[in-house]
Amino acid sequence: FSNAVAPTSWTLPSHVSLLTGLSVPSHRVAAPEDRIDPERRLLAQHLGELGYRTAGFVSAPFLHRSYGFDRGFDRYENFQGGVATFPPDPDAHKSSHSDETAPQVVGAARGWLAEQPPGATPWFLFVHLWDVHYDYVPPAPYDRMFDPDYAGDLDVTNFEHNPAIRDGMDPRDLEHLEARYDGEIRWLDSQLGPLLEELAARDEPIVLALVADHGEEFFEHGQKGHFRNLYEESVHVPFILVAPGLAGGTVRDAVVGLDDVAPTLLGLLGLPALGEATGRDLSAYLRGGPAPPGAKLLTLHQQSALRGSDWKVILNHQTGFATYYDLEADPDEQQPLAVRTAAPERLRMLEAAEAAAAAHAERLAWSEATDAELDPALRERLRELGYVE
Repeated sequence: FSNAVAPTSWTLPSHVSLLTGLSVPSHRVAAPEDRIDPERRLLAQHLGELGYRTAGFVSAPFLHRSYGFDRGFDRYENFQGGVATFPPDPDAHKSSHSDETAPQVVGAARGWLAEQPPGATPWFLFVHLWDVHYDYVPPAPYDRMFDPDYAGDLDVTNFEHNPAIRDGMDPRDLEHLEARYDGEIRWLDSQLGPLLEELAARDEPIVLALVADHGEEFFEHGQKGHFRNLYEESVHVPFILVAPGLAGGTVRDAVVGLDDVAPTLLGLLGLPALGEATGRDLSAYLRGGPAPPGAKLLTLHQQSALRGSDWKVILNHQTGFATYYDLEADPDEQQPLAVRTAAPERLRMLEAAEAAAAAHAERLAWSEATDAELDPALRERLRELGYVE
């Protein structure tokens, strides 16, 4: 999907949307202290009740079981800190950005997969890989693969708090920083490859989805990392599907989002839908049907946005200021236009989408408790990551 977007620009709410089929306003997980409401139904719960074996192997603090992500999984392990339990040693957060967890995560996933006889009980496997997250410290040869001629002395560690990694930094150093990010992605590909090969070799039909929960900023709009903006570098993500009957190499350009993933997987499998989902089942579209209409609602802090096929509106609710971007003429979003004069109908569409999302949330059942009780070590790790004070 060439126009896939995350519903926000950070891990926790994006993953809730991925695994519930709900938009952020509908699931209401929007802050680091929020947890998944017990009334919300996760894909693993749904599939488990349909007779699937389920396993999740993850590697991030925001996928800690205290948020509720483990619900419905027969086996759920978090390898953050290099061990299969969380929280690890209280001091482990200091090295979490330099940890290499993909070998443990993929190894555990492959081990679990080997225990599932092909053609017997159906299974659902969720794998989350953290290592493309900053710091960008891939092992050799990936650390210099995309910039072998760099002769500078930039220290790429402590990304979030490193004063050398700042807006206006030396362009050559910035180029190297991005090359290190590319190297980390390429290293992760090498780790993921054996798992994909094993899936391809199994004597049973496989439906595979590969997605990302957000992008990364390199000062395109003056800031770094993520959790800050709703520009394309933060929300435009890969979404790749492989399934029996789908032609390989096909590119679809409809605007789709992470809340469409779970409904689409169920549609491709011919299984009952998640009844409360806001996301759409794209299986008919993938099989040659008409493109699904509509744009995607994005939210973050006091911002909201509506992403169309070749346009975007971003609204700052604190100031009331809204900007419009023509993504065909200005794909890097460097030429903001005043939406009230350039495209007032797009602002009305954004306001209608927000109202519809709020109305949907009001129709859902809710429990009384929605805040996660964060373990002190987990809270300290989130503080180090810049998510909580």
